Amino acid sequence: MQEYLFAAADGRIDRADTEEGGGKERAAGGPAETTDCRIFLMSLAEFGHLEGDYPHKRRLYRSMSPVQYCKLERFAECIQGTVKVPGSRRGQLCFQSFGFYYRQNRLLLVEDGTLLKNLLGKIGQTPRGRIPSSQVLLLLFESLIEDDVISLQQQEERLSSLEEGLLKKQPENFYEMVIHYRRQLTASHAYYEQLVNIGDQVQGDFSWELSAEERMAWQLFTNRACRLHDHVELLKEYLVQIRELYQALIDVQQNKVMSILTVVTTIFLPLTLIAGWYGMNFPDMPEFAWPYAYPAVALASVLITTSEIVFFRKKKML
Repeated sequence: MQEYLFAAADGRIDRADTEEGGGKERAAGGPAETTDCRIFLMSLAEFGHLEGDYPHKRRLYRSMSPVQYCKLERFAECIQGTVKVPGSRRGQLCFQSFGFYYRQNRLLLVEDGTLLKNLLGKIGQTPRGRIPSSQVLLLLFESLIEDDVISLQQQEERLSSLEEGLLKKQPENFYEMVIHYRRQLTASHAYYEQLVNIGDQVQGDFSWELSAEERMAWQLFTNRACRLHDHVELLKEYLVQIRELYQALIDVQQNKVMSILTVVTTIFLPLTLIAGWYGMNFPDMPEFAWPYAYPAVALASVLITTSEIVFFRKKKML
């Protein structure tokens, strides 16, 4: 278990010098203000064995085995919920999840990974001005999507490169790539929609408890998550257009092959007729007795074939 202290005066999150959550003072010196919030980062096993007055703790524990989606639950004694963050590792879709439990200026963060540890370290030394301790969850949620615009832009660039590559060469594993991108975009789409729902839920359930500035801060977060959600929808539509482009290119290529096969069949159709006609071997056929019959048939075949090739070239079918 690791303890952090959220300072309402400047919005920083500093790691306490104590171990196992036993400390009471900040690393910078001096006791923590009553408006500050103590943050405890622990594993799921530590949360399960946590002792003390934590109503509805078992409900959160069951929700994290495993985490299914992002949600926030409000009770009379506490606020708790889970977050499931999609990501990519070695080109494969993966998820990082954690749970949170807030009560009386104490925030418990529960995870078995490294997402929150890295996130708290990232935002720890950045002064953000005075922030009420009740907004520590908002600060955490904002930090989760802080760099997501860049990630979506990179995703869009990869899709653009895929589209440009289709005009040069159709990849053999195109549909595998489409399925991979679709899974990532679908996971991100659901993730941002759930964050929007959390933002709306906070503004609805806590509207009489939040100040005007706090409601505005939550509204800004909701709007930002909504814009990310809309961006993902555009990327999903872009992916559909790329798939349709690939299918159109395949259809064009197949049409070219069918056109060539049709032309070749048409060229050899008269020769097939001639071969079938003179292959009947009827004794009364006058050409059998003519000494120049064979050269004449060969010459006629060459002339017919040549004239057909010239015709199809003029029609740009060859």
